[in-house]
Amino acid sequence: MKGLFAALCAGLLLFESCQDLGTSYEGSFLGTFSFRSFDTLKVEVAHGSLSLFRNDSTVSGHWSFADGRSGELEGTASNSDLSLNLNPHYVDNNLLLRGTIAGDSFAGTWEQIGFPGVMARGTFVAVRMR
Repeated sequence: MKGLFAALCAGLLLFESCQDLGTSYEGSFLGTFSFRSFDTLKVEVAHGSLSLFRNDSTVSGHWSFADGRSGELEGTASNSDLSLNLNPHYVDNNLLLRGTIAGDSFAGTWEQIGFPGVMARGTFVAVRMR
């Protein structure tokens, strides 16, 4: 499972490395979060950071993993619930985060989705960095 997640995330790097990361974001800054994700066996598969901005029900920002991969993210918000796509410019090879912000934490589930459907999944936890 860890190898599959790493391979799929490598695809994200390939696609996202071709995009301009100099984007300016609108809305209020929710913060930068230290991020860790785990597979269904509770084995850590990635860690890094998420910087999130919220404008009404729209979320935007940037993600960066410790292994050097990074990219833009887009999503939606409803109250404290967020749904984020770490590869928003493609119809397949999407890494989706769905979770809730409570205080300084953002936690929930992730899914790697491609044309065949859900290819990998697990949980994540992110803590706001001060």
